[in-house]
Amino acid sequence: MKRLISLPNILLLLGSLALAAPTFAQQYVVDVHGIVCEFCSYGVAKKVRKLDFIDPSQFDKGVKVDIEKQMVYIAVSDNAALDKSALFKAIESGGYKPVTLWRIAESGEKVEVQ
Repeated sequence: MKRLISLPNILLLLGSLALAAPTFAQQYVVDVHGIVCEFCSYGVAKKVRKLDFIDPSQFDKGVKVDIEKQMVYIAVSDNAALDKSALFKAIESGGYKPVTLWRIAESGEKVEVQ
């Protein structure tokens, strides 16, 4: 009987798993004026989730709104580029004012995006 688990098969499996490994999203946060209730946060999140670069595997379908801090957290797929203009337009179309965009560094520190 032939053994199915040989060294070449294990190496092939490990190589396949490495190629199939998920990419981790880039995380950003936007300071937004005017978000004061759950209804507000729902509207903003719904509009932002429609953007092509949002990674729905992170947060709540790619977006998390913090009402108390008036911040919108977003996840951007590693293979996509953030479009700041489109992001701000999506937030503005909900009736809110995006102020500052920050990238969340691996250390957890916020770095302003120009």
